[in-house]
Amino acid sequence: MKEKNIHVLYLDVKDVASIDTALAQIDKNSHKLDVLVNNAGYAQFGSIEDVPVEKARQQFETNVFGLTETTRKVIPLMRENGQGRIINVASIAGKVSMPGGAWYAATKFAVEAISDSLRWELKQFNIKVSIIEPGPISSNFGNTANQKAEFINKDSHYKSFYNLILNFGNLSKIGGTTEDVAKAIWKAANKKQPKIRYKVTFAAKALAVLINILPTKLMDYFVIKYFSRER
Repeated sequence: MKEKNIHVLYLDVKDVASIDTALAQIDKNSHKLDVLVNNAGYAQFGSIEDVPVEKARQQFETNVFGLTETTRKVIPLMRENGQGRIINVASIAGKVSMPGGAWYAATKFAVEAISDSLRWELKQFNIKVSIIEPGPISSNFGNTANQKAEFINKDSHYKSFYNLILNFGNLSKIGGTTEDVAKAIWKAANKKQPKIRYKVTFAAKALAVLINILPTKLMDYFVIKYFSRER
């Protein structure tokens, strides 16, 4: 992709050495780091009882600690430049959890909280922080989530919820596209005054409204009814 002036570097957010190597390569080429997009992440679905704690830890290592470690390494470079943009891809699941989605939602709740603190802490250095909340997106995300949940016993006590969870790849096909997410990221990176949060799909926008207006018990009723229905 050199003809388009795009240079791809290897970086594993769970490997501090690879983060350092990538940043050193950027510095070696005399490039200024203006924008960091934290998009690495996956979903570990399954009930709290069914998901081993080690798999939960792995979820946090990628979705939360990998994101924060990369960000920590980048902040000094942006501060030296006197400006920067940090764009964290969270999820509408960072606002509301769902049956079988606790661990994934927990990581995205964490990303929301970390992003808010970063925004306040970094304002003094002219580093802006935005959050992307995509909603259902047609991509390989759902298929990866299904693979990560293959260990789940189909006869689990929570099988009534797994009918949807284990077919999440099909659900994501009714949402937005990766191009929609890319456009939101572009706006967050280039607008003079970017939004704090970008909700990408109609589903994300609608769910955010419902969370704010529905009483919790009524929300519970609709969530349980929706997730446990036959498909």
